[in-house]
Amino acid sequence: MMTDFGVRRMNERLASFEKAQTDLNTGKRIRVASDDPVGMTRALSIRATLAANAQAKRNADDGRAWVEAADGRLGTIGDQLQRVRELLIVASNGTNGPGGATAVATEVTEIARSILALANSKRSGRPLFGGHISGDPVASVSGTWTYQGDTGPVNRRIAENEVVQVNMTGDEVFGFAAGQDVFTMLDQIVSQVNGGDTAGLRASIDAVDGALDRVLVARGRLGATANRIEQALFRQQADEVNLRSVLSETEDVDMATAIMELQLQQASYQAAQGALARSIQPSLAQFLR
Repeated sequence: MMTDFGVRRMNERLASFEKAQTDLNTGKRIRVASDDPVGMTRALSIRATLAANAQAKRNADDGRAWVEAADGRLGTIGDQLQRVRELLIVASNGTNGPGGATAVATEVTEIARSILALANSKRSGRPLFGGHISGDPVASVSGTWTYQGDTGPVNRRIAENEVVQVNMTGDEVFGFAAGQDVFTMLDQIVSQVNGGDTAGLRASIDAVDGALDRVLVARGRLGATANRIEQALFRQQADEVNLRSVLSETEDVDMATAIMELQLQQASYQAAQGALARSIQPSLAQFLR
């Protein structure tokens, strides 16, 4: 009975010693639910929040990439429209010199092609200004410039209760919704330059200004969205630091305490071994002597 009791106590001390050693080696005091049911529940909840936070961060990063891509294209389009305006002023004043009209018309034509390419640019196989379609949003159909996209928003959930639209659609940006699309306007400008229509060129300056205003409004909206995304990313970073700190407090061991516990359990195990060894020393031969 003494031997059985001693072996049982020694095994209990050994289990405690092994747990203290594992705690110190892994740095975790909770590895299974039975270690601390309440702590495990809290840790799982924190990990779920961290996973949701990480997904929101990926969404925000993707949304920021959308906004930056669209804003970059619109910035280039704005610069090119500004160049068209400068050319219009020169052409309408008749100061472009001999052969200048042809040069102006050629440059405006090339600018129109460049703007078309930018309007149909894509990111990850999806048009930046086409809504939910997969093809080119702007095309000439039977000689008429047409917006073939839709008004579908591209949304990104950047926080638990915050969703932002990260795209602009071509019907707004390029004037199709207002009935004054930039592509038809540029074709008219080329015709006016080739025909020497000075009055028409002066009137077209206002049309270019309207196109520039639409681009600026779109860039302003994208800038506001970019600010919201940056603020969300900042909050997510701060939340992640706080959550990981709480998670560490919940499931990590205190190293100093763990070392002391290991030494204590080691001493207890060795004491149990010694007690068992002393309890089984007497034998029948020793008793007969």
